[in-house]
Amino acid sequence: MFKIFVINIGSSSLKVAVFEDSAEIWSVTKRHDPEKIKSFPTVYEQIGFRMEAIDEVIAERQVDFSVIDVIACRGGFCKPLESGTYAINDALLDDLKHSRWGEHAANVSPFCGKILSERYNKPAFYTDPVSVDEFMPESYITGIPGIRRICKVHALNHKAVARYAARELGKPYGECNFIVAHMGGGITVAAHRKGRMIDACSPAEEGPFCIDRPGQLPNIMLLDYIFASGKSRDELYRELSTRSGIIAYTGMTDLIQIEDKAMNDKNIALLLDTMAYRIAFYIMGYLAAFDGEPADAVILTGGMAKSDWIVPAITKRIEPYAKILIYKGEFEMQALAEGAIRVMSGAEEAKVY
Repeated sequence: MFKIFVINIGSSSLKVAVFEDSAEIWSVTKRHDPEKIKSFPTVYEQIGFRMEAIDEVIAERQVDFSVIDVIACRGGFCKPLESGTYAINDALLDDLKHSRWGEHAANVSPFCGKILSERYNKPAFYTDPVSVDEFMPESYITGIPGIRRICKVHALNHKAVARYAARELGKPYGECNFIVAHMGGGITVAAHRKGRMIDACSPAEEGPFCIDRPGQLPNIMLLDYIFASGKSRDELYRELSTRSGIIAYTGMTDLIQIEDKAMNDKNIALLLDTMAYRIAFYIMGYLAAFDGEPADAVILTGGMAKSDWIVPAITKRIEPYAKILIYKGEFEMQALAEGAIRVMSGAEEAKVY
C-alpha cells in the first residue's frame, strides 16, 4: 500500500490531496486572487507564491511526510511525448522554465514537486501531461503544408477514464477501442485505439464549440471576419480562446445557469442542443479511426457529463451505434496518484523526458 501526496496547480487554484493507493484520504482546493496571479510577469515567477500555498496546506493538514511514499504532480506544457508516468528531471524543468512548448500554470507543478522531493527525500512523478501525442500519421495532415495538426487535449482525464472503462468491460486498455469525449470548460473528443490516443480535436483549434470557445469555424468566413473586425491579433486571440461559444451569445459561463435559462428561452435551448449535436458529430467521425473495427464504448466525462440536458441529447444520437459509459466529473487527482502507484509497484517503468 502506498501513500501519495498529489498537487495540481491551475490558473488560479491549487488542489492538494493525499491518497492511499487509489483511495482519496482528503483533498483541499485553494482559490487564488486572480489579480495576484496577474502580478507575476511569467508563470515561472509564480513558484515561490505557489509553494507558500502548498506549505500552508501541509501545515494546516499536519502532513507527515515520513509516511508519504511518493509525490505526484500535474505535468506542464512540454514537448510531445508518449502517454505514461515520468520522473521529473532537469530537461523537463528547463523546457518549462522557458515555456518552450507553451505557458500555462500547470508548468509550475513539476517545480513544486521537485522542491518537495528534495526537501523530504521522496520520489516525484508526473503522468500524462497535456502534450501527450500518440497521433497516427494521418492525424497530423491538414491540406496546407505549413499547418500541421497538434495533439493538445485533456490527456490525463482521457487516459484515466479509458482505463476505468476497460476495467469495467473486463478487458486490457491495450485491447480496447474507445471514443472519449471530455466535456468541461473545453471539449476534447479523441479516438483511443488499442491503448493509444491516435486522433483528437484540441479545444483551442477545432472540435465542437463550447462554453467559451468557438470550435471549428468556416475558413473563408473566419478570414472575412478577421479582416473586417479591425481587432489586433491579441484581441482576436482572447476572443477565440475565452470569449466565444455560448458566452458570446448569452454572457453566461455557468452551465447550470445556462440550462435554467434555456427552460424558458428557445434560443438558448438551441445553443445547448447544437453543442450536443456537434459533440455527437465528432464522436461519430472518430469511429473512422478504428479502420472498420467496432468501438468497445463511447465514454462521456468531465463536468458536462453531469448534465441532464447535454448527456441525453448526445446519447440519443450515439446509442444506436455504440455502448455508452459515463464518468461524471474529472479524475485528474486520482489519475496522478494511480500513475505514481504503477511506477512504485513495478507495474510500469518511469519514462525519461
